[in-house]
Amino acid sequence: MRRMYRPVALVVALAVLPGCGLVDIILESILDELQNVNPETGSAKLIPFDSEQEMVDYFSDQVESRNVSLFGFRGDPSVVDEVSLEGAPDGSAAAPAPPSAFQGGDDGATSTDTDFSQTTIQVEGVDEPDVVKTDGTHLYIIDGGTLRIVSISPPEQLAELATVQLEGAGRNIFLHAGKVIALTETGFFFAGGGVVIIEPAFDIAPVPSFSRPKTYVTVIDVSTPAAPVVLSTTSFEGTPSASRMIDGVLHLVVSNFQNFFFDVLPRLGLPTLETASLDSDAILPGFERTDAGGEVIDSGSLLTWREMFRPTDPDGFGVVSLVSLDVDADAAFTAVGIVAEPGLVFSSLTAIYLTDTEFNFFSNTRNTTDIYKFDYVGRGAVPVATGSVPGRVLNQFSMDEHAGHLRVATTTVDPREFRFTPENNVFVLAETGGELEIVGSVTNLAPGETIRSARFLGDRGYLVTFEQIDPLFTLDLSDPADPKVIGELKVPGFSTFIVPIDRNHLLTVGQFIPEVAPFFPRGVQLSIFDVTQFDQPRLAALVVLGKGTGASSEALHNPKAFTYFAERGLIALPVSIFDNPVFFNDFIDVGPVVEGGTGTDTGMAVDELVAVTAPEMRGGFDGVVIFSVNVDTGFEELGRISTRFDDAGFFFDSFTRGLFIGDNAFAVTNNGIRGGPLTDLTSHRQTGSPAFELLFDSTQE
Repeated sequence: MRRMYRPVALVVALAVLPGCGLVDIILESILDELQNVNPETGSAKLIPFDSEQEMVDYFSDQVESRNVSLFGFRGDPSVVDEVSLEGAPDGSAAAPAPPSAFQGGDDGATSTDTDFSQTTIQVEGVDEPDVVKTDGTHLYIIDGGTLRIVSISPPEQLAELATVQLEGAGRNIFLHAGKVIALTETGFFFAGGGVVIIEPAFDIAPVPSFSRPKTYVTVIDVSTPAAPVVLSTTSFEGTPSASRMIDGVLHLVVSNFQNFFFDVLPRLGLPTLETASLDSDAILPGFERTDAGGEVIDSGSLLTWREMFRPTDPDGFGVVSLVSLDVDADAAFTAVGIVAEPGLVFSSLTAIYLTDTEFNFFSNTRNTTDIYKFDYVGRGAVPVATGSVPGRVLNQFSMDEHAGHLRVATTTVDPREFRFTPENNVFVLAETGGELEIVGSVTNLAPGETIRSARFLGDRGYLVTFEQIDPLFTLDLSDPADPKVIGELKVPGFSTFIVPIDRNHLLTVGQFIPEVAPFFPRGVQLSIFDVTQFDQPRLAALVVLGKGTGASSEALHNPKAFTYFAERGLIALPVSIFDNPVFFNDFIDVGPVVEGGTGTDTGMAVDELVAVTAPEMRGGFDGVVIFSVNVDTGFEELGRISTRFDDAGFFFDSFTRGLFIGDNAFAVTNNGIRGGPLTDLTSHRQTGSPAFELLFDSTQE
């Protein structure tokens, strides 16, 4: 997750204060930022604190040395001595062999015995949250601060059985052993007065009161879906960055950004900042737990100084906490913290990796990514190793663990020389003596392009970069010390998410960009890549939605919006197809999409490409398109489920998910549910006659 600063309130307050020198402050901050680019971190190695006072002193030093400004945090903190992780005062950083009750596959594909689709995940056995979950007979849908429970069996009698009102708002739930675990949050805000930056000549300090954001974990018993019972609600100070669930344990990353500490440092950004009053209670994030009746039954600091670690080279005063909450043990939890900045998360069955790539107002101010590894031990997690790689990581799918090695794909630039020509890399890291060391790499891939998707599957890797043409690279990772690029394929557009169909075929979703007219409306494409000949990948099938008119899909940037039901060879793709003139069609022709050996030689090995342009209808379309997919025959559109609930007078869907239960397909939004049998999905535009329909109360207001 990118670090998000919130300078808006500061700017608004400054704008109404005469003579405060806002323009000068902004210009000075911009110049300082451009001159203080940090191309890399130093050592990412984590060290524990020896005492509570040492932690407080370290935090205070970081507040002062980082020179807090309107546009972020910068400075040149001093380097401290390295200390091994083994030096933790309580011994908690030791690294016993982590037990696991799971046996995960390395091909990335998931397999279940259920007859319904589930949330898209990266690693089998490591569940990930989403806005909708199902057990095959009920849907559990989080809509802001409301959990909806819907009976979906029989589908002809869709019915909302119950709702649960939650603290805060969110878009993530888990479903485990008859319980829904809802993740919600409240935002960062202040009240009373305004935020003021004072020049030395002025003495105006109306200090407001601040409130940090909070993350809520609510455990709800849904064993009787019509009568859900809230078992507990636990709040943690900070923002939820990522979460995973393994065997009933929720591993939750909660982030307290540096600017969240306005509540204890109300003069952040002022020349007379005072840190002498800081103590551990102000620094450490707090928690509060309530029972089913809303009564507070426990509260305090989320962790103690003994569970806090810092990188060898200081990285500000943000606090990232990894909370392990046991759903099967009455929501009991443990936590460990790092004084660092939050980034992306990858989790295998045995370890979770957190990245830290510093962002500020201008972004891209550091060109390395620190990686912190935590082993799952018992029902918790302990830090065991740290490392660093050049470049920045796109998303969780740019990381993977296999046979004791971590593989990471990055994109690098050189901001020091204002040369923003990107280069792409794949690094293989091994854990040695508490450090993640680079043991193999492939660098300088596709100069001038950036990574748009990556996937590591066992001893194979796949990388998609993009500038105008989409290269798919195949990588042999069987020798960690000598990873190699084996093949390359170029086609127009680019893929943003890769999922394996089997070892020799990849299914991707991405943006279609005609090579002959790249600035014309862009469609959404599904592709099948055949990698049977690993050194000669080929595009085996392609379908384009919104050719000529343009289209968009949440699945382009959120893999959880893409539903691939492997057991039945079905795809549900939420898409908006725009109602634009179609005269571009004379210039944008899908077939042939690729050429090989003649004409424009793209260097591809292509046999019989199956290219399909999905039929479009005037007036556009919003909803879910259902396809069957086969490695031999390609894609076949089975129908469309519109989510335009025009009869309810409501047009906007804040989310859309397609899912399959038995022989039926459904489109689920915050406004309602529509669906029908797979054998009779009549394509329709704004109206139509869906076989199953349920509008939620909020759409009828």
